[in-house]
Amino acid sequence: MLKSKIAPDETLAAPALAPELLTQLKRQDMKQAIVERFSAHAEVPAPRTALRPGARSPYWQPADEEC
Repeated sequence: MLKSKIAPDETLAAPALAPELLTQLKRQDMKQAIVERFSAHAEVPAPRTALRPGARSPYWQPADEEC
């Protein structure tokens, strides 16, 4: 088989996961998530105004308050 002639390159393997490393990665991830969340809310879009092309129909009536 061809796969038996392929040797894996173990130098590119990720470092072993230690609890301290996981804690540090989680902290960095949470900080980045907070930055992204509040930076997205900082940009307030301009309010849209609806333009009506013409007058309302003479048969238009507001909705009943009982609904």
